[in-house]
Amino acid sequence: MNTAALTLPKERLMDELDKRIAWKTEEIAERDARLGTERIRIFSYMENLGWPELFGFDMPRYFTDADFAVEQNLRQMIYWADNVQDDVTPNLSWMGADVGMYWDMTLFGEEISHSSIGVPEFHPHPLHEVADIALLGHFDFYHTGVMPQLIEKYERMTAISRQDYDGKIVVGFPCFHRGPLDIYVQLRGYENFIDDIEERVDYLSDALTFIMDERLRFMQARQQFLHEAEMPTTSFMADDWVNIPFITPTFFREVVVPVYTHVREQEGSITGFHTCGNMESVTQDILQVFPDITWLDLQGWNNIRKIDALVDPRISFTVGMINTVSLGDAVDEQREKIAAIRDVRQHRSVCMNAGAIVKLYPTYEETLTRLNHFLVLAHDEMNKQ
Repeated sequence: MNTAALTLPKERLMDELDKRIAWKTEEIAERDARLGTERIRIFSYMENLGWPELFGFDMPRYFTDADFAVEQNLRQMIYWADNVQDDVTPNLSWMGADVGMYWDMTLFGEEISHSSIGVPEFHPHPLHEVADIALLGHFDFYHTGVMPQLIEKYERMTAISRQDYDGKIVVGFPCFHRGPLDIYVQLRGYENFIDDIEERVDYLSDALTFIMDERLRFMQARQQFLHEAEMPTTSFMADDWVNIPFITPTFFREVVVPVYTHVREQEGSITGFHTCGNMESVTQDILQVFPDITWLDLQGWNNIRKIDALVDPRISFTVGMINTVSLGDAVDEQREKIAAIRDVRQHRSVCMNAGAIVKLYPTYEETLTRLNHFLVLAHDEMNKQ
């Protein structure tokens, strides 16, 4: 394992990153020459929980200290390029002002703290006790939740890019992509959510719609803050509780689809959809309510061949691997997952995401060795003629 990224002097980071960009470009070009330029690309990433232990820092510092965050991002890109044989070339086109994965939930009054390794700790929300939309509040873009921290970090990171790196780093301000179920179930609690379905479904529909109205209001406020001429022409929906059997297809069609329809009417085209869960039985419903979709992000809990049979081949797939599969010993299972992607690629644009990597074994060296074994297998197996 190459640990140079852990100890490189700060002033050398950009030069060293440029070297990794050149190395990875050559590595990927060699792979293209061997397997073909039309081959299936494989991407991967370290889960954010992995970095603090590996580099020896506290995640709350990363969320609050903009100078440290920029430096750490550069080190992480160098480390990944040095140690992982995927198709990711480091780039500076987006370095997010990261204040935590669930920042958008704080717009609704959710308080979140993080452990030293970044585990989010959700404080009880009043909605957990009482089903009342008023408890969700109306956020103030500049003052609610973690917004002051986010704005300060974004502005400081932007200044660092300009002052220290000749503006080469493009600092990104997060978009509100999260869907209504993802937020509501976290704030209300899953058991209460099930009770709402049975006992107060009209209230539930109104609450989900309210959350999406606030999503639009955030988009509008973000546009003004960034001095953008208009909002993006397309948007994205990431709703992890669209996960069968934790919800039923009937509930999705009767309650969620009308809310999604409302989102489309307000925001315009929704061109991408993600859920971490199983969406096989509601795929066609998603495509009907969002007819402009061009990309589905499918996680490993889905049967990709089954969904492929339901979806127009013009829609591209990103297929996520469950990390216990990609890091495991079950080679036959790995080959079957890879074969399914290869089959789908015959008539559809598809790539693989072997991500969410954490230390599943005693050392990161063993973990990344297993990841690379899988990546080598996947590169070869997916691109067989």
